[in-house]
Amino acid sequence: MKILGISDSHNSSACLLEDGKVISACEEERFTRVKAENGFPVNAIKVLLKEYNLIKEEIDYVAVSPVSFDYISLKSKRYQRFGVKEFLFEQEMFWKPTLLNNARLNYLEVMKEHIEEVKDFYPLHNINFTIDQKEATIMRVKSISECLNINPDRIIFVDHHTCHAFHSYFSSPLREDCLILTADSSGDGINATVNTIKNGNYENIFRTSRCNIGRIYRLITLLLRMRPHHDEYKVMGLAAYAKEYAIKGPYSVFKDTLYVDGLEFKYYKEIKDHYEYFAERLEPYRFDAIAGALQKYVEELLVQWVKNAINISGIENIVFGGGVALNIKAMQAISELPEVNNLFICAGAGDESLSIGAAQRVYYDKKSKNGINKLKPLNNAYLGSTFKGNDIKEALEHPFIKRFYDITQNVSDLEVAKIISEGDPVGIMFGSMEFGPRALGHRSIIADPRNCDIVRKINEAIKNRDFWMPFAPSVLFERVSDYLINPKGLIAPYMTITFKVTDLGRKELAAAIHPYDFTTRPQMVTKEANGRYYDIIKAFEKLTGVGAVLNTSFNIHGKPIVLKPIDVVNEILTDETVVMKYILFDTILLSRKS
Repeated sequence: MKILGISDSHNSSACLLEDGKVISACEEERFTRVKAENGFPVNAIKVLLKEYNLIKEEIDYVAVSPVSFDYISLKSKRYQRFGVKEFLFEQEMFWKPTLLNNARLNYLEVMKEHIEEVKDFYPLHNINFTIDQKEATIMRVKSISECLNINPDRIIFVDHHTCHAFHSYFSSPLREDCLILTADSSGDGINATVNTIKNGNYENIFRTSRCNIGRIYRLITLLLRMRPHHDEYKVMGLAAYAKEYAIKGPYSVFKDTLYVDGLEFKYYKEIKDHYEYFAERLEPYRFDAIAGALQKYVEELLVQWVKNAINISGIENIVFGGGVALNIKAMQAISELPEVNNLFICAGAGDESLSIGAAQRVYYDKKSKNGINKLKPLNNAYLGSTFKGNDIKEALEHPFIKRFYDITQNVSDLEVAKIISEGDPVGIMFGSMEFGPRALGHRSIIADPRNCDIVRKINEAIKNRDFWMPFAPSVLFERVSDYLINPKGLIAPYMTITFKVTDLGRKELAAAIHPYDFTTRPQMVTKEANGRYYDIIKAFEKLTGVGAVLNTSFNIHGKPIVLKPIDVVNEILTDETVVMKYILFDTILLSRKS
């Protein structure tokens, strides 16, 4: 059975599932080069069909998520195009009067100066913001049916949070009884669920639209003048710098709002407009104190919710999905609970994985729920497209490369490791593209994790990142106990949980840990799952004795991770603010001329 999974909201993607196994999955942003791209993933689907020689007639079902259609986000491209200025305007001119004064405003009219005309797969020019969900579903089914030449009866819509739940469990290595938690800003009118797998049977036991953790975090991101939907991780990174005494005031503001009661989330008092509420009450406090207080508050909410869910379900093995699962510090707090036996967070816990979860859910249903034993865990996150010799040739023939770079063929892993050991970062590209927000060694910039000077070099010369954001390490699996404090033996192959580090970790991973709380979000690397990337790190260990490298995504700030070599040239190397000496395309090394 072949199922094509599609997500057509923000972070849109497509996946191919065959007989219970995820064969491939791609995010549309990698092809359009627009971060968090939304809409029907035309390019991702084309690549899947082409790379796997699949004709449309071979597709048995198309699984689509979400169920609801967000016309305004598709028309405005707000997630992709808006910066802080536009989101502040939106808050002041649309959300504030709407939420506080019950004004009935036309969003597209209010925001018209900030919205450009867009072309989309769906016929947006024929519809408007008054379209109801029934009409939207008919339109989507017709469009998808015509595009893929498939009977409309074989197009199945799957609820947003059900997709999060299925991906979280069935893409994980866990197959025992498990507690499945999901939380995010919102999806199909819901922002949190509790689900269980018991004796091979899936059951949803709780759903709510009152878990506003993701919403609050998003609005505080804007309050701190960072970009919501994109920069929440920066707030989390900033939080560790806050002094304990400084967070008391802002923490009391948060503590007086949302709280956990059993599985439900409740308010001490109703809040009509969260942004205005917090903007007024947090005004006296420093930015770092607000970030620190927010992170502490969120961790406490989630920890209490997880405790309650364990007590109710009696299950101590946990997987977590949805955007809130990307809060790696909160995932660490959950993992350290005595009640938790195991915790696993999949690659792509956010909305990019809705396509995978949708396909898994349809397979599960079509197999009369016997599919649970046939749905295969992911062995790695290298699910995307690869590049070929002609793609490398295109980059090498670019005038900029010919002018500024020397080319060396057949470079060994040991030679790459030697460059790193001598103090230079290397951008590496080979194999299939990673799925999800983390680069995991196939589209990465890697460096010596001992060298703290490398942090400034990468931040200022290449990535243009905020100075306070830490990097992360890729650690050989057999060296995990040397560097990480991990008494439960948790498996973290996708940089989705932070850990405290050992004394040796502080020394040998110094550039890849948070300098204030001494935690790190590792990628645990094995030969079986990571192949050549493992070999490069092993070669570095042979030279230095260090069983890890610093790893950050191969992109510049605000752009998706690179897909092909030409993206490196067009978006990174030719950027006048970037200075990058070494790049590896498969086994071909580019070295900047002196």
